[in-house]
Amino acid sequence: LPEVFRNQIIHCDAGPRAVRAYPVKYDGAGYSATIADILTSEDNWYRPSDVVVAPDGSLYISDWNDAGVGGHFMADQKFEEMTGRIYRVAPPGHKPTVPKLDLKSAKGAVAALQSPNNATRYLAWTALHEMGSNAESDLKKVWNNGEPRMRARSLHLLARIKGKEAGYVQAALKDDASDLRITGLRIARERGMDLIPLVKQLAKDPSAQVRRECAIALRHSKSPAAPALWAALAQQHDGKDRWYLEALGIAADKNEDAYFNAWFASVGDNWNTPAGRDLIWRARAKKCPELLVKILSDKAVSNEEKPRYLRALDFLEGPEKEKALVDLLTVNLN
Repeated sequence: LPEVFRNQIIHCDAGPRAVRAYPVKYDGAGYSATIADILTSEDNWYRPSDVVVAPDGSLYISDWNDAGVGGHFMADQKFEEMTGRIYRVAPPGHKPTVPKLDLKSAKGAVAALQSPNNATRYLAWTALHEMGSNAESDLKKVWNNGEPRMRARSLHLLARIKGKEAGYVQAALKDDASDLRITGLRIARERGMDLIPLVKQLAKDPSAQVRRECAIALRHSKSPAAPALWAALAQQHDGKDRWYLEALGIAADKNEDAYFNAWFASVGDNWNTPAGRDLIWRARAKKCPELLVKILSDKAVSNEEKPRYLRALDFLEGPEKEKALVDLLTVNLN
C-alpha cells in the first residue's frame, strides 16, 4: 500500500460508502488527523462492512452490497443470488502472496512479528513470549536497528523476559524517539512497576506527549511524591494544549485537592495567567470555586471568556461552591 495508508487507523463506513485511512500527526500532547479515501464508489448498493490487512500488506474489503439500507435479508435470500463482494486493494501489478510462517525458530517468529497482519503478529508474539530469553538475541536485533514501530513490538517482548524487565524499560525511557519513551512508561504501568522514579526521570521531557503520559501514570497514585510531580507537570502547561490539560485533569482524579494545592503553592501569586486559569477551569479541587469567582470578577478577563468559567462551577459541588455563588452574586450586586 502507499506509505500514507501504512500503520494508520483504517475504517470502513457504510453510511458515506467509503473505506478511509486517518493519517495522524503530533499536535502538542495530542494528534491531528486527515482523511485519505482508499475505496469509494458511486454505486448506491456499495456497503463496505469490514476491512482487514493481509499478510502481504494488501487490504481486503468486504462489500455487503445490500439492496436496501438496513434491510437485512432483503436480496440475500438465496445463496446463488447473494450480492456481496470482496475487493483487494494493492499497488498495480502486485500479486497476492502468503509469506511462509516459521514460528519454531526465534528468527522466523521475529520476522512474523513484523507482519502487517494482526493474526500473524499474534501467533508470532505468542511464540516469542513462550521462548522468553531464548528469543532475546533476535529481538534485540530489531530493538537496536529496526523501524520505530518494529522496535516497539520487540520492546514489549524484551521487557517481559524474566529478570530483564527494568533494564529494557530504562533503555526505552532513554531512547531518542518520544514514542518509545511513552511505550516504556506504559509497559512499566502494565507490569506494576514503581512509577514514581520513572515519572521523575521524564517530568521535564521536551515532548508534551511524554509529559502527558507521565501525568496519566500519576492517576490514583498514593505516593507522597505524586502531588509535587503533578504540580511540576502542570507548570509546563502553556494554556493552549487541550490534550495536555485533559491529561492533567484525568491524572488528578481522586487526588484533586492534594494535586491542585501542590500546584497552587508552587505558583503562588502567579496563578492568574492564561495557563493558570485553564487549570482552574478543568480542576475539581475545593479551592477552585473561590478562584473561579476571582476570575469572573477580574476586569482583565474578557466578557467572551467568562461564560466558560461560569460553566466550570457546574462540575463542582459542596459548601465551597455554595459560598462562591453567594460571593459572585454579592460582587455583581455591588
